[in-house]
Amino acid sequence: MTHATERARRTGPRDANAAVTLRYRVMRAIDVGLVRLLFDIRAEGLERWPPAPFCLVLNHHNGWDPMLALAATPVRPRVTWFGPKEADFSRGFRNRLMAFYGGVIPYDPEKTTLTSAVRAVRKVFAAGGVLGIFAEGTVGFRETELLPFEDGAVAFAAGSGVPIVPCAIVGSTFMWFRKRVTFRYGEPIPTHDARDRAGRTALDERVRGALLALLPEREPRLPRRRPLRAIGDLLTGPADLARRRAELGE
Repeated sequence: MTHATERARRTGPRDANAAVTLRYRVMRAIDVGLVRLLFDIRAEGLERWPPAPFCLVLNHHNGWDPMLALAATPVRPRVTWFGPKEADFSRGFRNRLMAFYGGVIPYDPEKTTLTSAVRAVRKVFAAGGVLGIFAEGTVGFRETELLPFEDGAVAFAAGSGVPIVPCAIVGSTFMWFRKRVTFRYGEPIPTHDARDRAGRTALDERVRGALLALLPEREPRLPRRRPLRAIGDLLTGPADLARRRAELGE
């Protein structure tokens, strides 16, 4: 096995193809069918999407979130996901599935240069695609709060001059069979004024404020009856589950 093959096996495909290929359609159909069978997925504000390319910035509660997002977005334009940075695409069901499915730009600071990641992101935008990125960089368990943002989302969008669409995922912290999860899309935010550090800092604050405005006002109450709730934790790692128990209890 060559070094390049081994690296691709571990870090996943650097797939910057925005085309709606046959493989994409098949895998997306499987994903949407499974997700909509298990959960009640709703989308609010899709009419606010601007013409591609743009950057879709989301919060993050659960390992299911990327698969849920596909069920809450149209077939076109195709969404390419940035990350997760900790993934080893040669191990684990979810990571192997993402590697086969494509549409992922993984970034691990120990294995990937920032230059190559930026180059892949620009290819997505140049092809008229959408870059999806979980701005917090890790899962958070408060439905009414956001963790600090990583630098990527604002830097990528501003560097290419594409707008940012904020999206709040509501309801995926605790999931069970037929649990409702809502994707709330906000108004597009232009990035053409964010050319220097001050501009990007202001843009980061604006994006964060827009995302906060889409979150619920109070934390949800968990019902006693949560059928097949184990399925909601299938794609969330043990460390994150332990952190959720420590923060929220069950």
